[in-house]
Amino acid sequence: MSIAPSVTSSAAGVAEQRGRVSAIREEAHRRFEAGTGSVPVACFLSDSFDVLLCELMENAINRWPESRQERARTSGCMIAVGGTGRGELAPYSDIDLLFLDRGGSDPAFRDAVTRMSQSCWDAGIELGHSLRTIRDCVTLSRQDSQIATTLVEARHLWGPEDHTAKLKHTFRSRVVRSRMRAFIDDCVTARREEWGEARPTALELTPDVKKSLGGLRDLHLIRWITFAVCGHPDLESLRLHGLLPAEDVRRLRIAREYLTRIRLDLHFHAGRAQDVLTRDDQLRLAEEGGFVASIAQRPVEQFMQHHFQQCSAIAEITRRFVALQQRPPLLRRVIASFGTHRSDGVLLIRPQEIEVASRHHGTVTRSIEAMLRLFKSAALYGLPLSAGVIEAVKNAVPGEEGPLTETEATLFRDILKATSMLGPILRQMFDCRLLDYVIPQMSHTRCLLQFNQYHSYTVDEHTLLAMETITGFDLVEGPVGSAYRNVQRKDVLHLAMLLHDIGKGFEEEHCEVGRRIAEVVAPRLGFSENRRKQIMLLVKMHLEMADLALRKDFTEEKLLVNFVRNVGTPDTLRMLYVLTVADITAVGPGVFTKWKSELLADLYDRAMLLVSGKRHSYLEESRMQEVKRHVAEAIVPLDSHHDEASWQQWIDQQLEGFSAYYLTCTPPHRIAADLDVIQHLQPDECRVDGVYDRATKTVDYRIIMRDTLGSHCFQRITGVLASMRMEIFSAEINTTTDGVVVDQFRVEDRDFSGDVPVHRIQEVGDAIRCILREEDPPEPVFRRNRRMDMNGTQGPVAELPLHVEIDKTSSDSRTIVNVFAYDRPGLLYVIAKTLHELDLSIDLAKIDTHFDQVVDVFYVTDIEGGKIEDDARLRDIRQTLHARLEDFQRGDHPSAAKS
Repeated sequence: MSIAPSVTSSAAGVAEQRGRVSAIREEAHRRFEAGTGSVPVACFLSDSFDVLLCELMENAINRWPESRQERARTSGCMIAVGGTGRGELAPYSDIDLLFLDRGGSDPAFRDAVTRMSQSCWDAGIELGHSLRTIRDCVTLSRQDSQIATTLVEARHLWGPEDHTAKLKHTFRSRVVRSRMRAFIDDCVTARREEWGEARPTALELTPDVKKSLGGLRDLHLIRWITFAVCGHPDLESLRLHGLLPAEDVRRLRIAREYLTRIRLDLHFHAGRAQDVLTRDDQLRLAEEGGFVASIAQRPVEQFMQHHFQQCSAIAEITRRFVALQQRPPLLRRVIASFGTHRSDGVLLIRPQEIEVASRHHGTVTRSIEAMLRLFKSAALYGLPLSAGVIEAVKNAVPGEEGPLTETEATLFRDILKATSMLGPILRQMFDCRLLDYVIPQMSHTRCLLQFNQYHSYTVDEHTLLAMETITGFDLVEGPVGSAYRNVQRKDVLHLAMLLHDIGKGFEEEHCEVGRRIAEVVAPRLGFSENRRKQIMLLVKMHLEMADLALRKDFTEEKLLVNFVRNVGTPDTLRMLYVLTVADITAVGPGVFTKWKSELLADLYDRAMLLVSGKRHSYLEESRMQEVKRHVAEAIVPLDSHHDEASWQQWIDQQLEGFSAYYLTCTPPHRIAADLDVIQHLQPDECRVDGVYDRATKTVDYRIIMRDTLGSHCFQRITGVLASMRMEIFSAEINTTTDGVVVDQFRVEDRDFSGDVPVHRIQEVGDAIRCILREEDPPEPVFRRNRRMDMNGTQGPVAELPLHVEIDKTSSDSRTIVNVFAYDRPGLLYVIAKTLHELDLSIDLAKIDTHFDQVVDVFYVTDIEGGKIEDDARLRDIRQTLHARLEDFQRGDHPSAAKS
């Protein structure tokens, strides 16, 4: 394609400039769609914009007198830096330019820069530019690593080339060569600062193809360091100077082509700069890429597994390369040697890592046994192995699996007994594939995607994070830390943690597949028959404790006794509790909340008493005594309760009216506060209190009133909360036998990214009181909040199937309705409204949107308070609820606003 002739600065020229930019992007898109390689397309964009930028610079001065034009052309130059300097542009990338001024009093060049930059903005080019002298560049580069890394890519565009050459020579000699170690450290620091506070991982499920770990920026980091060492930033220099093996360079080229293609696609599809691979884009690219569903994996999961394989390769090579290039200079190593001692004749135990001299690499990698001894030493000293040692192990691990000797199995069990450094050590074993050799089934989890909006990591990354989390409990106070420290066979617990999700990615339910894998792995590692069964049980049951605590009423004797019977022993219960907490914590940041922690700890305490031989009634009696004592001490009785006997009678009457779940799961001080409100409550009063919790970024709304609406109360409250753009995380419904409602809703107010202000909490409270007083309130309207829309969450990206289950066996007194659905605004209201119209009363609701899958659980009775057991009636409930929810998800429900 022929690109239009030189632009002008006239009014009509602005449209011509914009058309020129559009033409470049359209031609690049045409080439991209025609199958041209991504890197050549990026180079075409760079070359085309180079021409345009030079023409714009000439256009800025071409109407000046010739003498002034000449002064402008000789007193400064235009240099492409950063991404523009690399010569590979994305369609909507910023253009990074350095205008290098020779200095002097003549303003011709500086005036030209002003005119040229204005022309760029007129043309729709996002310009990132600076005007500096060589002295400025050197001074600022030594102070700011981000400025320094942009100059690594400096490429001449316009003006005197000798001036550009002088800058490059001065920069290399005074900023890089004279302080190479500091420059490399600064580059690495700049890369780390780009991650912010988030934990860096190449396996986050909505990655930034440029900035995430294993993204294009890691390739840039390699270029910067290569420039420091070799003087040239290209990948070929890595091979020519022996900085990386040829195979690693080949893998980097493949990954670079792939990530560049993805980035180009995201830009072209969005029509703007877009580097985040959203879930919607993942679904689209999987379909466009022709990925076909298998029995165990959806197309999007196959696509993302391929994506993570590319990113993991970049991240792993970058990590090794950086570690090797950041090796301290000889003098520093000599000084550090004073804090170093030898072990086994070849291990150098340094303060921060374990090193092995390269001449001894063959000794420590000659066999699987030798390599496992190496990692056992790392576990013993609580130190990671150096990058050079890991590289040697990786090259020595056999490509095919083989049997483990008894000694090898014992060594690995010894490693599993470690605590403080076990997580990082297992990660190193996984990186160099020694863990795959010991447990061959681990290979299946590599880069395996869990495509839903609740997991933040792939299966392998989640597993390694869980290992790091569980060993961290050794230093944690509270019930989970105490339970972990009291586990006698930590090797059993740690292996169960390592295997807990190994069954994912198969057609069958992953807990059962994992149990069968554990049945094979445990004897391979030399565990006894009893320990094998214990590991199998832990893997099989690893979701059940969370399911019971977060989704069921575990105060029911039948449920709790069945759970304890399945667990069997206090030792296994202790392990299951610790494993469950680590598993939920490793799902993603902020998932394991204080609320979940309290529920799991309460369930653990109750189950431990039962498994130790105590009667279920003993639990209730002990709890009730504690509550009564707290209430009597915490609140002052009204004058009507003038004597101790009548006051105690009133307390007993109120407590007997509450459900066992309320009395068990509500802290005694909260029960006392509720009773204090109840004794002062007027007949027509509705008390609404809201408290913001900064730790969880949620608001707890507690509603206490006398029930005049029947089951309308819960329905109306959920409606007003959802219509005010709240995401409801949990709901507790309690109605005493005297007809007093005590409901609590824990919500996230999506209209606020920071603290929720007091006036907003008061506004929500007023809205709840108002809706509960109205005779016939209008149907609420649910809209997505603006902040969510900006983040691109517009629908059920995980395509979760809608499913309604009815359970009439788990509870003796109530029927359980389980709803599996995508959690869109208004879902809880529609469920509550439908259940009310079916003449059902909701006794307890368990709302869970952040663990394993989306499920809302409702304990219901008929309007007489009886359990529903008739099969025909249950079938009608399921079908009606399913149909209403289908309409709601399609947007046919009147409350679903089309915005």
